Amino acid sequence: MLLSFTARDSLADALSRQGYRVVAARRAEGIVRRFGSLNSALIVLDARKAFDQALAAAATLSAKVAAKKANILLLYDRTDAPRLHHFAENGITAMLPAPWHDSELQLAIGLARRQAGPLAHPSRLSRQIWWRADMASGAMSFDGSSDPAGLDATIGQGMGLRQAVARFARDDRKRAFAAVRKLMKNGGYTAFSQNIAAGNNGDQAIHHLVMTGEKLAGHVEWLRSDAGQELPSNSDPLSAFPSLTHCFAHSDINSPSKTALPAVVLIQIDGLEEYRCSVGSAATDTVIRNFSQAFERGVRDALGHSAHIARVAANRIAIIATDPEITRRLVLELRLLAATIQDSILSLAHPVLRLRLANSQMRIGDSEGAIFARLTRRLTVPQAIVDQLDAREAIDEGQIIVRFQPQFDLSDDRLIGAEALARWNHPTLGEISGGALFSAARTPALAKKLSHHIWEMALQAMSRWPASMTSYRLALNITSLDMAEPHFPQQLLSLAQSHDIAPERLTVEVTESAVIAQFAQAAANLAILRDAGLQVALDDFGTGYSGLAWLKELPVDYIKIDAGFTRDAHGSEHGRSVLRGIIAFTNALGINILAEGVETIEQRDTLNAMGCRWFQGYLKAPAMGCEDFIAYAKSL
Repeated sequence: MLLSFTARDSLADALSRQGYRVVAARRAEGIVRRFGSLNSALIVLDARKAFDQALAAAATLSAKVAAKKANILLLYDRTDAPRLHHFAENGITAMLPAPWHDSELQLAIGLARRQAGPLAHPSRLSRQIWWRADMASGAMSFDGSSDPAGLDATIGQGMGLRQAVARFARDDRKRAFAAVRKLMKNGGYTAFSQNIAAGNNGDQAIHHLVMTGEKLAGHVEWLRSDAGQELPSNSDPLSAFPSLTHCFAHSDINSPSKTALPAVVLIQIDGLEEYRCSVGSAATDTVIRNFSQAFERGVRDALGHSAHIARVAANRIAIIATDPEITRRLVLELRLLAATIQDSILSLAHPVLRLRLANSQMRIGDSEGAIFARLTRRLTVPQAIVDQLDAREAIDEGQIIVRFQPQFDLSDDRLIGAEALARWNHPTLGEISGGALFSAARTPALAKKLSHHIWEMALQAMSRWPASMTSYRLALNITSLDMAEPHFPQQLLSLAQSHDIAPERLTVEVTESAVIAQFAQAAANLAILRDAGLQVALDDFGTGYSGLAWLKELPVDYIKIDAGFTRDAHGSEHGRSVLRGIIAFTNALGINILAEGVETIEQRDTLNAMGCRWFQGYLKAPAMGCEDFIAYAKSL
């Protein structure tokens, strides 16, 4: 579905040329009804030169989009960027600024579609009719087998183009011939309406036409009297997670060994209904989706794939682990992660949104209901454990360690370097993730000091690498606070010089959200580092706003795609198409790709065939200490 107030025909033409079947409108009236009638999971909303009209349409469409598990891709003028938060409040997170190339638009559509849920079954929607005509002979072919009554009522079967149009009422026929003449003269896209006779369960059909050479293609959008009825809403932003039953089936709940019994942590978002009443369903589902994606990434970073992530309800996730070592760390890591997400996502959205957690060890003979009831009674807020942690003490007492995650060339599995990852070796809690460190840094000044301390440790360790490892690179993670600091490049370059490390051996990894927070300063800082010889990597590509725009405007050498995209290499055809689009688009810009979370040979080989250049993940090696990394490199 396309809604463009100022450029409907030209934009519809561009989308049609890319192979999309387009239903286009230039007015918002009736748009909810029309979108409800389509078996479509995406609306392209063009706000160029019509910001206020598009914003009003977004507010009107948000409930229908959420009910259909669909998504909206916003096209906007760069001059309107300061006002984009109004669209975000209506649940829109997929955005593309003008001007763009066709490949950028196609990739943006793929990314936006990837965020949407599965399509509703066609039987729950009004049926569609597609036809093609050869303008030279007038011969027509139809794709209307699913709606023979609709085909008879609108065009008729077994006849040519002129005979079909001759069946129209006089005014409808005038509009049809005018539309065809326009296409024959100008090409592109147009549409006309046809009134349907009473008794055919509808009142109007919209014919969407596209002309390519001597071929005319048409789509009949039949606006039936029942098309405006709301579909049953079963939108579940966590639908990508397996069910609790699925995870129990893969755990040892009935094992006679007590040490093998799983531990379970339940995470619940409170305040969703109040928030939904305040801002609407679309914005609420966006918050849930952002929470779930951040939580999954955090669990994978901290616990690997030894923990199962289960969907319990729209506002509840359960984490299950059987490995004794993982079980020991599970509760602590998840409470720290939850506290971080509380501050970075939920509290920023609205104070009413709060996370609560509970944990329990499974017992022999437990039913799912008994476990769930026990966890529900124990729910508490996660912040208390973070308040007990002191990042300043971690620095002063030497409790921080650096792990090295090896990175490889996809073409030959050759080691090319590593990413430096911070870990906290807590005296009583054991080794916990680096995210806990920054959660415990309660002031910006302390967070900056923590970043510098981690860089210092990583570079000092790198200086001990033997001569045989001088070709290997090291990637350092940069926060949004670092990006906002004008003197940050000089500080990092000074650290490298003090350890006699050439800038050409270093990479800085920065997330899209860290860039957006202070875009001008971030772009300037990254340009300075790149001019000095460092490489720049954009981390978590495709998980935030307007990734395509930043790629063109930032000095970026490569992007890192997270494990979700890596899994798409052997996922659905749509997921593979989006992944191929990302790789083709970035390669065309001269930007390389590093894939995270590669765990199988099949994933590695597929990513290599698609044009991805580097990878990291458990297929080859986990993160390791400096001495172990040196020994590992020497063994290759």
